[in-house]
Amino acid sequence: MLKRSLNTSCFVVLALASAEYACADATLPTQLTPFLERHCFDCHSGDEPEAGLNLQTMSTDIADADVRRRWAYLYDRVATGEMPPKSAEQPDAKAKAQLLETLADSLTRADAIQREVVLRRLNRREYEHGVRDLFDIVVDVQSILPDDSAEQGFDTIGSDLSVSAEQMVAYIEAADVVLDQVFGSATAPPRRINQTVNFKDLRSKDTADRILPDGVVLFSGAKDLPLYGVSVSGPATYRLRIQAKAIQTDRPVVMQVNGGVTGRIPGHVAGFFAVPPDKLTTIELTDRAVENSDTFSFGLIGGFPWWSVKEDEYEGAGLFLGDIHIEGPLEQWPPPSRTRLFGNVDPSNGTLEDIRGILSRIMREAFRRPVNSDEVEPYVALAKQALDEGVSFEGALRRGLKGVICAPEFLYLEESVEERQQSRESQRIDDFALASRLSFFLWSSLPDAELLALAERGELGRPDVLREQVERMLADPKSQRFVESFTGQWLRLDDIDFTVPDQSLYPEYDQLLRQSMLGETHAFFRELLDRDLSVQNFIDADFVMINQPLADFYGIEGVDGLEMRRVDLPDNSPRGGVLTQASVLKVSADGTRTSPVLRGAWILKYFFGTPSPPPPAGVVAVEPDIRGATTIREQLAKHREHESCNRCHRKIDPPGFALESFDVIGAQRDWYRTRGSGKYLTIPRHPQAPKHYVQYRQGPDVDASGTKSDGQPFTGIHEYKQLLLKDNTAMPRALTRLLLSYSLGLHLGFSDRPAVERIVESVESHHYGLRSLIHAVVQSETFRQP
Repeated sequence: MLKRSLNTSCFVVLALASAEYACADATLPTQLTPFLERHCFDCHSGDEPEAGLNLQTMSTDIADADVRRRWAYLYDRVATGEMPPKSAEQPDAKAKAQLLETLADSLTRADAIQREVVLRRLNRREYEHGVRDLFDIVVDVQSILPDDSAEQGFDTIGSDLSVSAEQMVAYIEAADVVLDQVFGSATAPPRRINQTVNFKDLRSKDTADRILPDGVVLFSGAKDLPLYGVSVSGPATYRLRIQAKAIQTDRPVVMQVNGGVTGRIPGHVAGFFAVPPDKLTTIELTDRAVENSDTFSFGLIGGFPWWSVKEDEYEGAGLFLGDIHIEGPLEQWPPPSRTRLFGNVDPSNGTLEDIRGILSRIMREAFRRPVNSDEVEPYVALAKQALDEGVSFEGALRRGLKGVICAPEFLYLEESVEERQQSRESQRIDDFALASRLSFFLWSSLPDAELLALAERGELGRPDVLREQVERMLADPKSQRFVESFTGQWLRLDDIDFTVPDQSLYPEYDQLLRQSMLGETHAFFRELLDRDLSVQNFIDADFVMINQPLADFYGIEGVDGLEMRRVDLPDNSPRGGVLTQASVLKVSADGTRTSPVLRGAWILKYFFGTPSPPPPAGVVAVEPDIRGATTIREQLAKHREHESCNRCHRKIDPPGFALESFDVIGAQRDWYRTRGSGKYLTIPRHPQAPKHYVQYRQGPDVDASGTKSDGQPFTGIHEYKQLLLKDNTAMPRALTRLLLSYSLGLHLGFSDRPAVERIVESVESHHYGLRSLIHAVVQSETFRQP
């Protein structure tokens, strides 16, 4: 019955959320026709219109979103002077201004009329953070819930977050997992493991490269040493203390610890640790086991590249492992979630009235607003039904709570408007909806008690209070969720594992480098946010946020350790900004090759949020010759001979060409690595390893020069970034659009352009600081509209 009622409720909400507002037909006014006939139809009409754009036959029904986008594209081309082309007759300033004004007015009105107000569902990341904060638990439910659509890079877009029957079943399953963690065990569980073993006594000791009386040594970086003979049961947290040291070196080595290891399944990375030489060091970490019979494994980063090592002859660095102590589970009892849930209620003699009190308290937090007794009673009825069936107090309360966290009021963001008569354009969401919008923006979770209290007093909407709350929220550790979620989707860092670099071409790539790549981008965004540095730094900066692995990778000296820190760049360094960070260069390429087309299109679509139109029908995509026989530049030169291709490629190709001096994993290069023809290389992969032939060859030299679409030439990425910086509003405008789309959960339309420009203008005096920009977004009228 519960399952059926919950499904029915959510499908009703889904139907409401998907309903579109009806509106009158909207067509472009006929006074545009004379301008189009005189300046546009010569090229954009007939059987073979330029760029495939036939303005004579193109629909003028701008109530249709696709039609509206095409006319908006035309508006932008005329406004920037790209249309009509310089070779054609140019319109006088008055005629051009009249066209732009008429077209802008029509597009703005049509977009505003068509603006759909959608009940936005929590995505699975927000759901997980929400239940964690609501109940004070540690739980993983993202693996249970289906993937969310990430249209235009964001999984917060309400129109893309529908609910299927499969998802509703998954929510019910997730609710059970959540409540298992909330209630915990009714009695204190035993501490199942509290033991010390030596690595030489493990069944897996033979995996080691050297066995000593007091431990084992790893020289090979190609294998892990599993902790066979010691297993842990989940879900629970365990503490490990490992005695280790680096040998045959005067520098620290890096140890990788994997958790969740089952048989030959590697599990997850529990951490990387710098292990100093000479004397034993105790490395301590905690990790959460998910399944029963999980264990751990240990590896050496940057060790000898092959599995088999002649350990008696090898002179390279190694990792010594001695005793390891494991204890757990570490969870306290009763768990904080259980204490927080029951409060002063003794579950051994709890009553239905106690359940009503607990549900009323939880529902206010879960629904992000006050709840009245009529709203509470259906969930109390679920609990009463359970009690009548002979279910225990805890079981009955659990049934009521399950209904709460499967309810539409929890799964969707309600956005009630203030109670006064207004036109639709001037409506504002109330303070409770504002509290939710703010908390899901900066915390990806529910509003806390302070936000709800301010909303209840009607004070949250005051500009000074909003500013104070944004400052408080950005100072809270939960704001790191915003940093990682926004950068992960804006810059597609979430896709970093979508391709795996070919190890024969890029043997330098490993898990430590991967984690350092992500850490750099997160730390860089955080640095701009905390110091309110200009968003122009995303294009170019005079510093980087790196650790030793990245410093070695980038060729920057004087950086030790695994912690990210700010490092000033030498003059003329190609690094600085986001475009030349290894993470971005990795996700904008595949695992084998780079492509100026793909990277250029990536920069336009994701970095600036201005995707290029799709290629005309029948035009074959350019595929790089990975044998190195011809360069991508030579192939693109032929491709651009097609006029319909050249119109877009003159914008796409320049950023791609500028980034050609960086390979698939973001290393700077002067030549391509190939498997085909080319020069054989003798390069040691490890400073003290025997020299051996790498599997790739030296291909053609890289040419990173090009010309921007406005005719400005550049010889490489440094000059290209300087050309981008000449437009001091492009990056602030792009970030404003992206932040609005992410925080509001909607696709911005033509009618949002004035609001974007107002926000950009408001932060000019703050040098376009990232923190100032976030404040401006929150203070804007757009942020308060439904």
